[in-house]
Amino acid sequence: MQESAVLGLGKLMEAEIIPGSVILVTGAEGTLKSTLVFGLISDILGNSGEHGLYVTLEQSKESHLKNMDGLGIKKRDELHIFDYRDMRREWMDQEPDLLEATKDVIEYYQEKYGNLAVFALDSLNALYTISDKADPRKSMYDFFSYLREEELISFLIQEMPNFRRNPLSFDLDRPERFLADGTIELGLMEGRSGVKRYIQILKMRAAKHAMEKHQLIADECGLKILGQIY
Repeated sequence: MQESAVLGLGKLMEAEIIPGSVILVTGAEGTLKSTLVFGLISDILGNSGEHGLYVTLEQSKESHLKNMDGLGIKKRDELHIFDYRDMRREWMDQEPDLLEATKDVIEYYQEKYGNLAVFALDSLNALYTISDKADPRKSMYDFFSYLREEELISFLIQEMPNFRRNPLSFDLDRPERFLADGTIELGLMEGRSGVKRYIQILKMRAAKHAMEKHQLIADECGLKILGQIY
């Protein structure tokens, strides 16, 4: 039996994330958002025989694999990484409907493997930059509804600014904040002993969870969630 890629998750949640949940994973640059999502997917898939799909619009597949390997997170054969970069070269000056294209990618993997259980998008920021949507709220509502109807556990990565440095650099009225079933925030805290990474569950429907910030560390064996940070 493979050791968990995210040790200590039980300190934060008493139950597993249920199928059909759409979870935001937010945080500033360097807070291990992608790493956490890879670890969560690895643990969810376990030895179930189900498949997962990670769609990346920013880093290359090779970069993600290198990062995972450096932190001891084994990429399961059932986890598939789809890199949008090649398709974006083909689009050139066109304005693609990335949400619809992402649905097509999901359906392709569903048809190919038959038991797609987990989906991740990296990142919402890149999607907003590329897509030209007149009504992003409705588009995002439809996309979230689609993910729920497919009964996928979905992780949507969203980079947030460091509010202490630039408190006006992010629009807090983004629709996904209200539409998501859960929000996991990653961040950095400065203290007398130096800078620490933290993880905090701000919202998780249908699951009891801790509200406090917990320390998050990364080493060659994966991610570990330690005690509360006060």
